[in-house]
Amino acid sequence: MAAAEDRRDSKSADDEKEIDLREYIGIVLDGWPWILGFAILGLLLATYFAWKAPPVYQATSLMRVEQSQNMAPQAFMEQQVAAGGSGIKAVSAEATVIRSRSVVGDAVDDLHLRVRAAPAYFPVIGEPIARFITANFKNGVNVPFLGDYAWGNESVNVTRMELPDAVNSASFQLVANEDNRFTLLTRSGEQVLQGAVGTTASGRAPGIGPVKIFVEGLRANPGTHFNVRYVPRPAAIGSLQSKLTIIEQPPASGLLNLTLKGSSPAEAERQLDSVMTAYIQQNVEKQSEQAQRRLDFLKQQLPELKEERDLAENKLRDYQTESGTLDLSAEANSVFQRLTNIDQQIAQTELQRQELLQEFTQQAPQVQAANEKRASLVRQRNELQEQLKTLPKAESQLLQLRREVEVNNQLYTQLLNTSQGLEITKAGITGVSHIVDSAYASGGKIAPKRGLWLMIGIIGGIVAAILLVLTRALLRVTVDDPNEIESQYGLPVYATVPFSSWETGSANRKGQLNLLAINRPDDPTIESIRSLRTSLQFAMIEGDTKFIAITGPTPGCGKSFIAANTAALIAQTGARVLLVDADLRRGQLFRAFGVQQGPGFSEVLSGDSTLDQAVQASGVDNLDLLTTGKRPPNPAELLISRRFNEMKTSLESRYDYVLYDLPPILNVTDASIVANNVAATFLVVRSEHSTGHEVDQAVRRMHRDDLKLTGAIFNGLRVDRRRYGYSKYGYYAYRY
Repeated sequence: MAAAEDRRDSKSADDEKEIDLREYIGIVLDGWPWILGFAILGLLLATYFAWKAPPVYQATSLMRVEQSQNMAPQAFMEQQVAAGGSGIKAVSAEATVIRSRSVVGDAVDDLHLRVRAAPAYFPVIGEPIARFITANFKNGVNVPFLGDYAWGNESVNVTRMELPDAVNSASFQLVANEDNRFTLLTRSGEQVLQGAVGTTASGRAPGIGPVKIFVEGLRANPGTHFNVRYVPRPAAIGSLQSKLTIIEQPPASGLLNLTLKGSSPAEAERQLDSVMTAYIQQNVEKQSEQAQRRLDFLKQQLPELKEERDLAENKLRDYQTESGTLDLSAEANSVFQRLTNIDQQIAQTELQRQELLQEFTQQAPQVQAANEKRASLVRQRNELQEQLKTLPKAESQLLQLRREVEVNNQLYTQLLNTSQGLEITKAGITGVSHIVDSAYASGGKIAPKRGLWLMIGIIGGIVAAILLVLTRALLRVTVDDPNEIESQYGLPVYATVPFSSWETGSANRKGQLNLLAINRPDDPTIESIRSLRTSLQFAMIEGDTKFIAITGPTPGCGKSFIAANTAALIAQTGARVLLVDADLRRGQLFRAFGVQQGPGFSEVLSGDSTLDQAVQASGVDNLDLLTTGKRPPNPAELLISRRFNEMKTSLESRYDYVLYDLPPILNVTDASIVANNVAATFLVVRSEHSTGHEVDQAVRRMHRDDLKLTGAIFNGLRVDRRRYGYSKYGYYAYRY
């Protein structure tokens, strides 16, 4: 049993979730005008920004990172060990070096990228218009107007600008003059200098100091303005770095694919070539510096080794002369060869270790590896030296001396050859990288991708509209269920009236009868109002008067629609009915019946017209109409006058039913005055329009004024929502 209950609870929860999802779908579908409007707005914004965005071009190049043929193998080994012993890591490290501030900074200095000059365009629309003219009309330069702005085909090439070292950034205006001359101004309009294209111009700027500028090219009509900016070096470096991309392609190949974006193909190619040149130049300088340090170290060691070699030879010669021992036995000669070989390796390892210490500390992996290798060789040498103890003393002494001579001689010769080789290598160093393909831009722009921008604009507009619609729905807690009216406010709901699309368009049919009850008698909306008519007739049986009032919390709830169609349906039963437009401030019932505005209710109350003169035929049998008439300045005073009671007495004898279409109860006091004189008052609550707060305040107001609030009419239920399952509750399908 408990399990069955749990299943029912689970199913109920799932149904509730499904209903909530359907509600949200319904809210979104109802908000289609917002979605359409925002989609169009997004499209327009995307079109503008895609049109305004400057074109972006891309240059590509290919570079190989490999072991230089001019580098000593030991130097390359050290470089690979420094990179972690991995060729892949070494290539990745070189890619990082290319994008470093040091390399990119050299390119910035080489191309003078701290200086940025461009035509001054009219705000917002000037630049895209000028770009369009430049792209499509190559001949001639437009005449500046609207404040000396540029409008197409203007250009300036400022290749150099020099400011005091203390000045990090500055802005100027360059004005084109006659005969390829120009004037440089501060942003405040003070003249700095005058110059000519192709020559260095000098001047002095207030607050800055001496200024030098070189303009290589200028194309513009006299009077055209250009903006010239001198940006901080870190900013120029960062800008160039952001446009540079480096990828090893294919992986582990040692090939670097470099791409750089620019505002023109020529600019992208020029900047990428400069970056690669700066990198290779720095690489060559680094290798040359390393080779020079090794050469200096070897030149420092050579005199000492020569002296040690000469001293060892003298000792050997003296010993041979004194002892008369000239040669070694076969056993001693074998030990001699092995010891000499190990001594030579120890000497070479020590030399390499000293070279490494020129660049690394004792804790560096390269130095540690050299220390371990030397220690291993020393252990081998000590083992061989133990064998010397078995030889005769004279032979052992001769072996030691010959060993010193051989080792020093070989080491000296090797260092001398290495030194000479480094002299040749240093002169021909080309670095560890070379350019395979120089920078090339195909000419086609890679951005902006206008189609993508337009798609993003449309999608963004739709998403923004959906969020707005859902947010408005969540923030505006409307009454969407008639059960809420009964449960929360204690009002019986006399009818649930579906939304009528025909009624929405009836406002355009002027000069004719626009009643749904007459034009669409089988509409589901009218079927629901027929049920309201029946309920009203039963309610009036217990009442002591024939007067009915229909009002709503706020404008737009559909009270006039309910009043007019209810009156027409009651009249169709044969009862004599008068419909009074009691909204003396904004009454519009005359439009629904296609009649004139007045004289009407206000003229009867003011005494300017009689009841017989004011009442009009509505065009519906048994139904008369009393329009608002001329809108008075004092509606409340007219409603509390004696003429209102006199009119009520007269109407009671003429009609079976009198329906008052009242103004909204929360807006003015007029509704309370009239409602105090009727048998039944109905509050129209419109689905998805009237909020719970408005309904609550309306009920409180009527109770406070001691009015007889008979019940509520739930208006505007969306039938299409029920079709898609969006409504929170079921309702009777009136079309049958």
